[in-house]
Amino acid sequence: MNDIQSQSYTLESINQNYSRNLQLLGNYDSTVSFTNQYNNILTVGKPNWKKPTISLLPVILTQQFNSHHPFGWNDGVMIQAKGYQVLARPGVNMQYGIFEAQIAPEFVFATNGNYATPQYGNPNNKSYSKLFPGQSFIKAQYGAISVGVSTQNLWWGPGIHSSLLMSNNAPGFFHAFIGTRKPIKTPIGNIEFNLIGARLNSNLSIGYENNHLQPRNINNDWRYLNAYVVSWQPKWIEGLFLGMTRSLQQYGEESLNRPAGFVSKYIPVLGLAVQKQNNFGDDTLGRDQLASFFLRWLLPKANAEFYIEYGKNDYGVNFRDYINGPTHSSAYTVGFRKLIPKSLEKYIQVETELTQLSQSPDALVRSAGNWYVHGQVFQGYSYENQTMGAGAGFGANLQTFSATWVNGNIRNGFLVQRIERDPENRVNKWTDFSIGWMPQWRYKNMILGAKVQLIRSNNYSWEKGNNPFNLHSRLMVQYNFK
Repeated sequence: MNDIQSQSYTLESINQNYSRNLQLLGNYDSTVSFTNQYNNILTVGKPNWKKPTISLLPVILTQQFNSHHPFGWNDGVMIQAKGYQVLARPGVNMQYGIFEAQIAPEFVFATNGNYATPQYGNPNNKSYSKLFPGQSFIKAQYGAISVGVSTQNLWWGPGIHSSLLMSNNAPGFFHAFIGTRKPIKTPIGNIEFNLIGARLNSNLSIGYENNHLQPRNINNDWRYLNAYVVSWQPKWIEGLFLGMTRSLQQYGEESLNRPAGFVSKYIPVLGLAVQKQNNFGDDTLGRDQLASFFLRWLLPKANAEFYIEYGKNDYGVNFRDYINGPTHSSAYTVGFRKLIPKSLEKYIQVETELTQLSQSPDALVRSAGNWYVHGQVFQGYSYENQTMGAGAGFGANLQTFSATWVNGNIRNGFLVQRIERDPENRVNKWTDFSIGWMPQWRYKNMILGAKVQLIRSNNYSWEKGNNPFNLHSRLMVQYNFK
């Protein structure tokens, strides 16, 4: 049990899906969707009012290095930077009755060296350090429902390497929430959900990921984010999960000072129209919305799963518009994972995932901008200047294939990735092709995980004939106290 909890605590993708793999092997609750990864479902049980339970969380030290230019994502408080950076996180968890609190601050330091920046990157870098609240929270939980405040990272949707609306690419932000900590059984199937209200800030010391890491002179007001995810497992179809995510962000002072009722002011995402013809005035309110629909199909007999997430960053005028232009202002992630078991602890894991964030060809006649671009909120869909969804890069298209041999806590994985960087209207196409090695091993109470990628950037920064190599490496050390 402690091994499983420590696996779910780290940001490292090679450790992140231990419980999900157990589900594919038929040894984990098949009603859990893994599309609302927020609360630790392993803590579900009867409240203990006898005495408080205090436990030390694993101490995590993650180091990262890029030899030529910024690369890497899904790394929380770490920034896009050249050179060395380190993330440190201790933590303590306290439980008493229906109440639970966790303090797990995160400190990051990056040398953040300068690099060639013809059309990409910040030409005026300097060392960067910051302390974040990290994976901390205070919550009360009763039955299947949990409510509280948190700065934990969220991951919504079925994707493994990318999520369109909520991932661990950016630091965890402060938010209030109400949601499920385990599936709710209903006459039509199992339901999971999470509804949040959050405060988003910018960081003037680093560039914007949605502006190719370049600085922007824009409105720096804080923003209010209201978003939800809901997942439904129909009782009639075993292993199928259907769901939706939706978010609405707007400048905080403007929105919260606007005369309106409680719902319109604090949880407006629940009342949004789905057609622009029903809400033409929305564009005058200085707010942006995103929405996605997803499917995850668990195939336990084949030890496999298939998933897809499809998103829109703007309204359709009406339902006819949605049908006639399904690729307008859209993005998607589609993936497949297969386990070839030798035993419960020994298996081969094979997976592939595609994520498309750039505009489709219909942009020639009706441009919508790349995903995460709409125009009402100039910071885009970001926190601390980092994209809160898919982190491969602004307007990027990502293809990933990996194969991993798993033997308990011992892993040996190989990765192949291709990234097309913001190809729209580019004379020269910048494409990264990489191969990587992902080992993991355990020594007593310590888990060590590494990732080493060699990247060839063809036409780096969209400059013809500029084809450098970049070494991206990451080493995670996690010490478990028991």
